[in-house]
Amino acid sequence: MQSTWAAKIFGDREDPRKRLQSLFGGALPASGRPPEPALIWALEMLQGAQVQSSGDVMGATKRLREGEPRLTLKAASFLATHAISRGKPS
Repeated sequence: MQSTWAAKIFGDREDPRKRLQSLFGGALPASGRPPEPALIWALEMLQGAQVQSSGDVMGATKRLREGEPRLTLKAASFLATHAISRGKPS
């Protein structure tokens, strides 16, 4: 896995699901979804926030990175996108 430092300097070139798995654990889904523990954490972080209801991926990404500074931009935006789409009422 690419180090966080290297990702910040040279660009994040890894699968964001692998970084999320290393930070939050859980199984790596075969589909293009984040690991379930990471998604649950993101939903808890965004619960009640304006970003979840408005679909603001940038605001959600910022909030997730504030909650877990080890998240790279790529992993945080990937997670934010999935959390917002899952958090929308059907």
